[in-house]
Amino acid sequence: MVKLIAIIGATGLQGGSVLKTFHASGEYKIRAITRNPNSNTVKDLSKKYAGVEWVQADLNDPSSLSKAFSGADFVFGVTNSVDADLIQNIQFEDFEVEYKQGKNIVDAAIAAKVDSLILSTMYSIKKLSGGKYSGALHLEAKYNAEQYLRSKASQIKGIILHIGSYLENFTRIARITDDQTIEFPFSVKPTTKLPFVDTANDTGPVVKHALENSEECLGLTLEVRGSHYEAQQIAKAYTEATGKPARYSFDEFGYFGFSTEFVERNKKINHKFVTPTEFWKNLKWEGPSK
Repeated sequence: MVKLIAIIGATGLQGGSVLKTFHASGEYKIRAITRNPNSNTVKDLSKKYAGVEWVQADLNDPSSLSKAFSGADFVFGVTNSVDADLIQNIQFEDFEVEYKQGKNIVDAAIAAKVDSLILSTMYSIKKLSGGKYSGALHLEAKYNAEQYLRSKASQIKGIILHIGSYLENFTRIARITDDQTIEFPFSVKPTTKLPFVDTANDTGPVVKHALENSEECLGLTLEVRGSHYEAQQIAKAYTEATGKPARYSFDEFGYFGFSTEFVERNKKINHKFVTPTEFWKNLKWEGPSK
């Protein structure tokens, strides 16, 4: 029997990557969950991904999620703390909103008798930094949602997913300097190594591997990261890919999530992770507007 996967955030980077990967395999029924199935984005994706079922649900409404998950074998769940529409009139700093959304996903998946839930969360920066950095409340919310899923291990197969640093974010923070060089400001020293990933291409294969090996991956934290790169390599990679001058600038923070556990797991995943240079070549991004 063909398995059904329900995908939250199918119009975004993470969920969109999962949608692309599972649709390309041709092995699954796909239910894409969105707040607005009548949006132009959904209309465009419906043309691109024939056969996908688009269903309306709201992360703030557990009953809508339970209906959306009905009959699904697997669920991919993700919350988005920086989407103003998602949290509506509630202040961004109110991280309880995002925690409750993560909790709603877990509760709805259990209510719908879903076999496996893979939930995209994050480390606790407060915990990793020994309490030095306690203001990243959206990350703490994701971590708390992760702990909630772990507490329900007797009711649902849970797998945790940690995404590396989005390469896509550099297109948002880039700026053009007076000498017409593209500058990438970021919050770590140039030589700090981070797990930069092409979220739109690297997420889906890891999720597919996790769900197809759910017994092996049960309770694990799987990391979407191909390698670690020095932050300054992002600017160098951009120049290498496009020929345009670029440089890196930094603020005072460090990186506390360094791990090498992903290396052995990646050997089992049928996917070549995108390098920074490949990311820029594929993106064909011309730089920020002046």
